[in-house]
Amino acid sequence: MPEMVALDSNGHLYIADSENHAIRKVELRTGLITTVAGCPAGSPHPADRQSSPMKTLTDLTEEDPLGSPSQATQEKFAQVADLSGIVRFVVGASSTSGRFRGDGGPATSATLNFPSAVAVDERGNLYIADTMNYRVRKVDAVTGIISTVAGTGQCRFSGDGGPAVVAALNEPVALAVDGEGHLYIADQSNNRVRMVDLNTGVMATVAGTGEAAYSGDGMLGSEAALAGPSGLAVGPDGTLYIADTFNGRIRAVDPETGVIRTVAGDGGEYRYLSQANEFSTSLSRPYGITLDQAGNILITDSDSHLIRRWDRRKKIVTR
Repeated sequence: MPEMVALDSNGHLYIADSENHAIRKVELRTGLITTVAGCPAGSPHPADRQSSPMKTLTDLTEEDPLGSPSQATQEKFAQVADLSGIVRFVVGASSTSGRFRGDGGPATSATLNFPSAVAVDERGNLYIADTMNYRVRKVDAVTGIISTVAGTGQCRFSGDGGPAVVAALNEPVALAVDGEGHLYIADQSNNRVRMVDLNTGVMATVAGTGEAAYSGDGMLGSEAALAGPSGLAVGPDGTLYIADTFNGRIRAVDPETGVIRTVAGDGGEYRYLSQANEFSTSLSRPYGITLDQAGNILITDSDSHLIRRWDRRKKIVTR
């Protein structure tokens, strides 16, 4: 089941193929697919990069500070080195004394609890959605020290307008960072998208009312209802794209006005049967999203086990 996707600057699409426990790479120019990390069930182990079995793979970020595609697994954060193909862990340590520890120390000694998303800012700092610890954590690019930037460890909703470190989250599952110093968090079980101003540390809600429903197009994002948002991406103009997963839609929040709209999906379910229904407005549990250089949205249509593409100019979704 594809869950998260990321594009690198060379036109490679990376897919977190979670149920196959593998990271796949698609050369978009040729359409060729390869496995770059993990070991799909039943496959041989031809190289180091493919013989490292992984637990559930949940997220990818385009590049780490060293230029390598990165992914989160159930308990650790991993990097895949492009040249050698060797998987190495840079955050997370095995622990029998609980699933949260390590703030203020080296990230490699910290404990995570089902990290589900990663993002990197312009300075190379790494942000981790430490999902079942109900926190977002940061690894300093220079020192390697880990700290909490959002969340209290309590699974509830609170804290808008105040410091993010005393604001409660409920299963943060996706992250995105824009060029203005804003960290966006898909606060899935709160049915909201939250934002931390990294310059001030203040938390706010940019989309979602907390009710699991579909409403609000043409209104402020904070007045619109979402249902289990699970994917985020920021466009070059600052537009925030949201995979409104259980509504079967992709939503967009305008960076200037804060108004939300639907850009893809109609709430129906998509099932690929043949080329006759290759073009469809329906999505089936869209999860991860990323943008290509032309502004098209690549979508993991997870229940269909497909990667779909929303064409920015034609306003259609293709297989």
